[in-house]
Amino acid sequence: MQPPLMIPPMSRPAAERPHRRYKRRLLEEILELAPASLLEVGCGAGGLLADVQAHGVAVAGVEPEPTARELAGARGLDVHAARAEALPFPDASFDLVVFDYTAHHVERLGRALGEAARVARRGVLVLDSWYDDALPCQRVARAYDEWLKRIDRRLGFVHNPSIEASEFVRMLAAAAEFEARYGYELVLTALPLGPLEANARDRLAQIGSPPDLASELDRILDAARQHGLSDDGCLLFRGFRPA
Repeated sequence: MQPPLMIPPMSRPAAERPHRRYKRRLLEEILELAPASLLEVGCGAGGLLADVQAHGVAVAGVEPEPTARELAGARGLDVHAARAEALPFPDASFDLVVFDYTAHHVERLGRALGEAARVARRGVLVLDSWYDDALPCQRVARAYDEWLKRIDRRLGFVHNPSIEASEFVRMLAAAAEFEARYGYELVLTALPLGPLEANARDRLAQIGSPPDLASELDRILDAARQHGLSDDGCLLFRGFRPA
């Protein structure tokens, strides 16, 4: 059976987005915890793993996409062909298990978090996107993001809406006893509407421009012209086994 596809990388350079800051915070959090070993679920080409390994931590990754896995392997990283819902490791194999912007790409997240809890000795960390709905420009951004993800799902990708912290708490609690902590960060960054509209129109054309999605896009763009549209913030979720 062909596994569900992951969404291709965004074409906009990462330097233009606040995600580098959020990812740096995740790396700092990992290093503060001083794990002896770490597993990354959906490690891609292995950027985070390489950074963690450079600090003397034994690392491994799982990645279902062959091209990304080959790139990670070319960096000398230990990366396995597996999916988040079925980790090929014994219980308590790693101090930490990390999801770095991959949780919303997992088909069955509850099962994946159960697997992460099973192989984690100390804790599970999740970095993922988040929107501050108190701000109009963030509500527009969430609507635009969810609209794009509907397109992606019609194209066969696994690309789910952003997950609330309460859902991570619930799903991890269903797997094992963990103490949950989480925090949010938002670097408010306005995004230019022109390229976003052009990207959306191109994506819409890929599925034949169905009228319902075309009308919804027009409503989102009208709201963006009124309120602006800003880049997403982040949720950093941490689940630790009780000491």
